[in-house]
Amino acid sequence: MAMMKMSFVVGLVLLSFVAVGNCDEVDCAKVPIENLEPCKAFVLGQSDKPSGECCKGVKSWTTVSEEIVCECYRKAPQRLSYKPDQIRATQLPFVCKVPEFYNYIACLV
Repeated sequence: MAMMKMSFVVGLVLLSFVAVGNCDEVDCAKVPIENLEPCKAFVLGQSDKPSGECCKGVKSWTTVSEEIVCECYRKAPQRLSYKPDQIRATQLPFVCKVPEFYNYIACLV
């Protein structure tokens, strides 16, 4: 019985190493950071509403987990040619009708 418990614990420990190892293998080049480039005029207050391309870019972010997008954006914020205005960025989920994008805003601004 003790041997079974020990095998189970060792198995869990080994499994955790495998799971953690995969997290470091994020290919940020495939994360669609630049897809928010069409949002520049809206997010900087130069336009009253975002373009259709902007909203497509907003939606594309939600196809990748929030943690991965945020990690990749933190590593290379220069992939966007602008620093988004916090207030305008928080409007994107509503005006683009992509409410799940709200989860990504914290890392964007």
